[in-house]
Amino acid sequence: MKFHLLGDKTKIEIDILSREYPNSFDYWDGNWLVSNVKIEIPGYYVDFNASLRTDDIRDFVNELKLMNRNLSGKAILKNLDSFIHFECEIDRLGQIDWSGETCYPAGSGAVLNFTFISNQSYLHDLIKELEDIIHAFPVIGNP
Repeated sequence: MKFHLLGDKTKIEIDILSREYPNSFDYWDGNWLVSNVKIEIPGYYVDFNASLRTDDIRDFVNELKLMNRNLSGKAILKNLDSFIHFECEIDRLGQIDWSGETCYPAGSGAVLNFTFISNQSYLHDLIKELEDIIHAFPVIGNP
């Protein structure tokens, strides 16, 4: 299952492959997901595997929904292991300013920082993709 962050000359595709610990029902272990991150921006192509968490994806989609409804605010997709960090902020005209950072290998590898612009028209599909992922990989347990 994939979700996409799209913008001016930018394509980010994150493919959620499976739970990292499929037999765990513990909040801390059971919510890790195996994913593949692909980023295409002018001059760079990034492709690596990363561990993400269902609760981070859930929080991100909830922030995107508020941002889309109010035409204001921010949404952040962060990662405990620092593989990825994406932030976006929308203005009243529907323009979305994104900033992104990737690090691979996590914590000690090459770091890529970049920005791009998109608009509100991309949010509907992104929110739907993320909701489908949360439906397939719901958050397990409580902290």
